[in-house]
Amino acid sequence: MVERAFLNMALISQERFDQAETYAQVRERIIAGGGRQAHALGYGEWAANNIAADLGAFSSLDEPVNVLVLSEDWCPDCTDNLPILNRIAEKTGKLRLRILPRDENRDLADQFLWNGEYNKIPTIIFLDRDLNEIGHGIERPGRVTEMRNEKRTAFHAEHPEFGGYDANLREMPAELRDARLNAETDLKRETADAAVREVVAWLSAVVALTPVGD
Repeated sequence: MVERAFLNMALISQERFDQAETYAQVRERIIAGGGRQAHALGYGEWAANNIAADLGAFSSLDEPVNVLVLSEDWCPDCTDNLPILNRIAEKTGKLRLRILPRDENRDLADQFLWNGEYNKIPTIIFLDRDLNEIGHGIERPGRVTEMRNEKRTAFHAEHPEFGGYDANLREMPAELRDARLNAETDLKRETADAAVREVVAWLSAVVALTPVGD
C-alpha cells in the first residue's frame, strides 16, 4: 500500500532522524546474532544485489530524499526490503536511509496504521529535506503477497512436517519453527526476480510524489 501525505509538517526532528540506525548498523547486529534472522537477511541481500530493476525514478531525483523505516529485526518483510532500499541508496546516491525499531517508536508507528488498524512493518516513509512526509508504503506490494502465498501453499502441501500452511508459529517448538521459517525464506528465491522488481516499482511510486524543485 502506497499513500501520499498532505500535511506540511515535519514528521520527526532532524536530531531524531540523524540518530536513527543506518543499514550498516542494523546489518551488523543481525549478522552477529546469527540464526534465522541472519539467514533471512542473507536472502534479502542476495536478492537485492543480484536482480536488476529499474532505478530511474530514484536516479532522476533533483536531490536526495530522506527515508525513514519503522522495522524490527525479526520481521521477514524487513529483512527483504531493507537490503533493497540500501541497494538503491548505494547505486543512485539519492536516498538517506535511517531505521527505527517500531515497538520503541509507537508515536510514529501509530500514525501509519494499515487499514487504519494494524501496525504492520516495514513502514517505509519518504521525507523531504525538511522532514515533511512525501508518502509511504507499508509491508509489501500485494502482488508479492500473492506470488509467495501460491508458493507457500504448494510447499506446505508437500511438506506436512512443518505443520501446514495455517499452523500457529507461536505454538511450535522453537527448532521446528526456525526450520520452517528458514525453508520459507529459501522458497522466496523462486519468486525473487519478480518480487524485487515489484518492490522497486512500489517504492518508485512513492518517489514519483516528490515535488520537483522548490
